[in-house]
Amino acid sequence: MLHARLRQAFGTQRWQMLTSWMEGLRSRPRVLLHGNPSLGLLVPSESDEPDALITGEELGLGSWQQDVGWVLGELHELRSLSVRLPLPVADHATWDSLAKRFSEGYGLLPDPSVHRAAALRTLLHLHDFCVFVTWDDTEIVRYTTLISHLVDEHGKD
Repeated sequence: MLHARLRQAFGTQRWQMLTSWMEGLRSRPRVLLHGNPSLGLLVPSESDEPDALITGEELGLGSWQQDVGWVLGELHELRSLSVRLPLPVADHATWDSLAKRFSEGYGLLPDPSVHRAAALRTLLHLHDFCVFVTWDDTEIVRYTTLISHLVDEHGKD
């Protein structure tokens, strides 16, 4: 049911792009991933000390683009939620700064595949939410809107 709903919401062109992006990430050289860390494990510094990312036992193999895209996908999700919150949380510059600082800390600047991995990670999160938490039409619309925006923004790269 979710598959049909997503295909309808994204349309043929976006669905084909998402599929090709997934295949493209599979063909990249593999590295040790941080285990899909959540932003709850990102500890921002309140001084000149560097920020920290605490990673756990859920390690795996994949492209470095998947590693960076995972966290950037979470930032996209939180940014989309923040429009309901008061400033400065809703300030786009704050979210852009967090993404930039994370990428700098990783040591590799995002390429188009990083942004595509972020969109795919967001799609995976929607799937997991619908399957393991609850089916919520409002959330499905919110997520498909966000993912469509990411596909449209990074489909030309």
